Amino acid sequence: MLKKWLIAFMIYPALMLSACAQNEVNSTDTQFLVVGKTANYRQDNSGAQQMINYHFFAEIFVKEGGAVTNGTLSHPAIDRMNFDDHPSTLETHGGRYNNEEDLNALYPNGEYMYEYTETGGTVLHIPVVMSDRDDGNTRIPASPIITISQNGSEVSAASVDPDQDIVISWTPFLEGGPDENGFVDDLIFAVMANCKGEKISHSGVPFGGGAHLTYADQNVTISSDLLSAGEVFQISVEHAVMDTNYVGNVPTIATYAATSFLDFNTSGVSQNECTALPVQMDKGQTDRSVYGTMDLPKIDEQITMLYYSEEDFARAAEFYAKDLQLTATFDDDWVKIYKLTDTAFIGVVMDSEGGFHHPNKESAVMVSIVSKDVDKWYAAIKNAKNVKIEHEIYDSTTAPIRAFLIRDPGGYTVEFFQWNN
Repeated sequence: MLKKWLIAFMIYPALMLSACAQNEVNSTDTQFLVVGKTANYRQDNSGAQQMINYHFFAEIFVKEGGAVTNGTLSHPAIDRMNFDDHPSTLETHGGRYNNEEDLNALYPNGEYMYEYTETGGTVLHIPVVMSDRDDGNTRIPASPIITISQNGSEVSAASVDPDQDIVISWTPFLEGGPDENGFVDDLIFAVMANCKGEKISHSGVPFGGGAHLTYADQNVTISSDLLSAGEVFQISVEHAVMDTNYVGNVPTIATYAATSFLDFNTSGVSQNECTALPVQMDKGQTDRSVYGTMDLPKIDEQITMLYYSEEDFARAAEFYAKDLQLTATFDDDWVKIYKLTDTAFIGVVMDSEGGFHHPNKESAVMVSIVSKDVDKWYAAIKNAKNVKIEHEIYDSTTAPIRAFLIRDPGGYTVEFFQWNN
């Protein structure tokens, strides 16, 4: 009993100090903070939905006229995340996953610490807690099913009249409810964007004095003034379950949300140019890109970067430049790049604070150089000075190649081979 009393005696002052420090937060620029987990869905014209991804994110909403910079988010289980600077909403995003289990494994519940700088250089440290309030069960709600109506009747998303207002409706937010703290009820966000991914209608956000939707709302009306003929428009509807709090004068939200995305086409002939695929309106749309196509860009060159100690760096440079007679296309004090072909290169990097990696005593990296004249390469290498043959030339029994291997001054294996077929 005495031991328990002593532990409580030591913990209580620490908790009081932490609570006092949080209550002393006096922000001039922050509207509110959000950290959340969300599930994203793509809905087609028939109303069927397909999972896009599960996702972790955090946001800092900035008051009008305010400024927030140098934002970071930390948690004991993750690397520190950086917020992109933005005048109104700073965002940082985690990875995309196929299921909630993978999401939770990499971004566990617990305290996420915000650190950022406001006007005048004031640095704030504010925690937001994602809690296991449902004993490990999911708190992410069901995805809303979106419908579009005009003149009181549901219309197909494939053919919407651009001269009539549209009413965007969704299935009831059954998991939503009033806020037990009385700060703000569970929220619904309805957003519309054009084919270029530009948001042209937003239902609003809390803590700014403006209108916004809550769990009890069932629809929102979009004026025909925002529509044009013959174009693709994008709608997202998000149902967000929330845990709310105040740290000092800063509202904080931990959210568990589901968002559905639906495209709709207006009838008529377009006067604007749209890409074949609408441009991404929200980062949750990983089935869209910011270029209006999912085609991957062309790769121009490939460089394999090898890292060396300061002692081995000069010897490695001499090895590739003189022994292998490769031409340097970039030559600096700490990195040199040698040309193998018009599009393939080897980079020799000296160990330094600016380097992304550091050399290892035993490297698991192999550089493979492919040539139709592997026997000629072998003959030339055998006559080279200071080159160690790691494996004599041979015909592989496990792959259709003829090859030999050497070792460079940093311990990297360099393989020369030609295809037998």
